[in-house]
Amino acid sequence: MKHAALRSLACALLLTIGSAHAEPPFAKERVEWNQPQKPFHVIGNIYYVGMAGVSAFLIVTPKGDILTDGGLPESAPLIEKNIQALGVKLSDVKILLNSHAHFDHSGGLAKLKADTGAQFIASTGDRPFLESGHIPYGPSSQIDTTPVHVDRAVKDGDAISLDGVTLTAHVLPGHTKGCTSWTMPLSDAGVTHKAMFFCSITVGGNSIAGKLAYPTIVSDYRASFARLKKMDADIFLAPHGEQFGMAGKLARMKPGAPNPFIDAGELPRLVARMEAAFDKDLARQQAGGAAYVPR
Repeated sequence: MKHAALRSLACALLLTIGSAHAEPPFAKERVEWNQPQKPFHVIGNIYYVGMAGVSAFLIVTPKGDILTDGGLPESAPLIEKNIQALGVKLSDVKILLNSHAHFDHSGGLAKLKADTGAQFIASTGDRPFLESGHIPYGPSSQIDTTPVHVDRAVKDGDAISLDGVTLTAHVLPGHTKGCTSWTMPLSDAGVTHKAMFFCSITVGGNSIAGKLAYPTIVSDYRASFARLKKMDADIFLAPHGEQFGMAGKLARMKPGAPNPFIDAGELPRLVARMEAAFDKDLARQQAGGAAYVPR
């Protein structure tokens, strides 16, 4: 009995040690994505307040501000510091928007909503995932987030307004069921522009062959690609800095120089790359390969 008890204790210790050293999902990516980034002025009334790897944008108006996305769960305190570093009170944030329900863009929403008192607006397609804190497919299914109540659910074409600023929701499913890109017109130095706060159109580890992530996912991607090819925006902003060349553009921002964030060709270039990547991943999965999960 004594030897049996010792063996049981040894097994328990080994299990404990093994679990202690098990790396949680996306551990390295989360550290990289959550590196601090100083807030900066993008153009007009748009400011960047996110992290080095996951985006958050603040749209400023005299009667209150709009914040897009919440980053990772651990991003929220740093996003709040970036907002305050601009001289903006957290209580000035009146509307909180979301692009999609993956943990790296929805993780901080509950804290941001609680600390600002903002109205939270998201798509009907992603509402169940945001309110449960769990998305049931793709790599993000491994990481749950704090549930957040959606005060207003929007569908494709709906608009939200605050003090003359209007954003239109474009629900482009695939990456998630309710993946939402937001567009808004703005004027800068007497020139009218259209900004897009892009959701995503990457496969992102979703199953698009065999046992599908959800039944209509492939046709959803195809329809979203088709729609994006007909859309335009000369200020393209995305949920990860690498998707819109943030670091390179910041390096080129010089007094008196053209604003590098103005680029009407960026959206069509990205859509072309993403559609080619989708076709490649679809062929790989149809041949029995695993979905590619981009960093």
